[in-house]
Amino acid sequence: MKKLIIFLSFTVVFWACEDFLDVNESLDNDERTTPNYMLPAVLGNMAYAHYTHGETTSYITQYVTTEYGTHAVKDRWDYRGILRQGAWRRHYFDVAGNAHKMIQFAKDEGSQNYIGVGKIMMAYSFLTATDMFGDMPILDAFTGIYNPTYDAQDVVYAEIERYLDDGIEALNQASSADRPMTSSEDHIYHGNVNKWLSFAHAMRARLKLHTANFQGGYQEVLDLLDQARAHWAEPYFAYVTDADSDWDRNMWGPSRPSPQWDFAEIRNMLHASIHTSFFMHAMTLSGEHDPRLYELCTPGANGNYLSVPASTGRGALDIDDFAILYNGYWTKDDSPIVFITDEELYFIESEAAFYLNDMQRAYQALINGITRNFQRLGIGSELNAYLNSEAVPGSATELKISDIMMQKYIALYLQPEVWVDMRRYRYSNHAYPELEYPENALDLYEGRWIKRMPYDPQTEYIYNPHEIARLGARGDLWVVTPFWWIENSTLAN
Repeated sequence: MKKLIIFLSFTVVFWACEDFLDVNESLDNDERTTPNYMLPAVLGNMAYAHYTHGETTSYITQYVTTEYGTHAVKDRWDYRGILRQGAWRRHYFDVAGNAHKMIQFAKDEGSQNYIGVGKIMMAYSFLTATDMFGDMPILDAFTGIYNPTYDAQDVVYAEIERYLDDGIEALNQASSADRPMTSSEDHIYHGNVNKWLSFAHAMRARLKLHTANFQGGYQEVLDLLDQARAHWAEPYFAYVTDADSDWDRNMWGPSRPSPQWDFAEIRNMLHASIHTSFFMHAMTLSGEHDPRLYELCTPGANGNYLSVPASTGRGALDIDDFAILYNGYWTKDDSPIVFITDEELYFIESEAAFYLNDMQRAYQALINGITRNFQRLGIGSELNAYLNSEAVPGSATELKISDIMMQKYIALYLQPEVWVDMRRYRYSNHAYPELEYPENALDLYEGRWIKRMPYDPQTEYIYNPHEIARLGARGDLWVVTPFWWIENSTLAN
């Protein structure tokens, strides 16, 4: 089923029939289809986009660093010479663009279930994209305007909420008159409207957390979590075990999939990467190795778990003394992609309750998040020892924000949302003790942390140069320039 992605991504379909050259048909127009044929491919592309964001940000959030220490992009944050930024295209073409088309087809036939799911997928794609790039076209998107205006990020956030509102309204109107949506079409929730509604509320809780510190929205975050939990199930995209095609493998896996329909630059580099000192600090909060470490990676030949500061490389150290980053829970060929995990909801709850001074709720949510993560990794028998260790505060009165954010960091291993968290806190040691600036980051940044990704040079610099110039997005310091919710954040201290 995922092989359909290639066609939808490039919006070209070839038909073999005797009327192919009929001069009365326009060969320039997109062929029509029905939404049930589009949904599996859009979901597959959404999972691939999620990987793309995580693969990019995991080097910034210091889960991993390259073994060389000199990689231009991953170690030095030097984007001046990149040819493309795939995450931009995956949003506008592969996910949101195709979801938009699916919605149009669903509207034509009156299938409210497909309209609702399509709107929620568009909201998810725009949220993850704007949190990576900042300002971006949304009001002009998919209108046919050749040089769309880049909307300010607060406008983008407002439109994302409108997508969620529209999606929720459509799902509430779904009925048996809609085109059926089963597991053959919906690889996430198998057509369960209530679960999609819960996903929409969870996504809004995530969005609201990003701005709650300067917009006073923590209670709303907790209310949205309560709504999300009404029918909550993880939005879980499964891959095929022992797959014989790259289309059916998780891009994080050891086979390093390189589907023929994409550029090789997005293949994972875990084979040439090692854990950082900051990650290993998180893995030793208890004074010894966190048992989750052994489930997130596999031991190297010497059975050791060495680490190095971000961007320094392994130097003369033996690669066999570092963990192998493949075949952990998230890095197998058949590992799932989970768009929002159970653990993330618990840690959102913990953080929001903490700032509302509801310390007992914050503490219990912290414990729930840690517990769920141990259960996920299949090591529940080791939970009590960890909860009673130095890694976890003994009571609600001892709780610090760093306890919450560091446990979230561990539980969301390789997940792109962690970069949002670090930027909300402006990489502060108040939230992330022992986080250090990468030694080999470009000197021209003068110690400033990376805040955003550059726009795609192969599209935006060529086809929308006036907007790029207006924003100053071609400047060397663009990637260290904060955007809306970073500039306004009050969480640095």
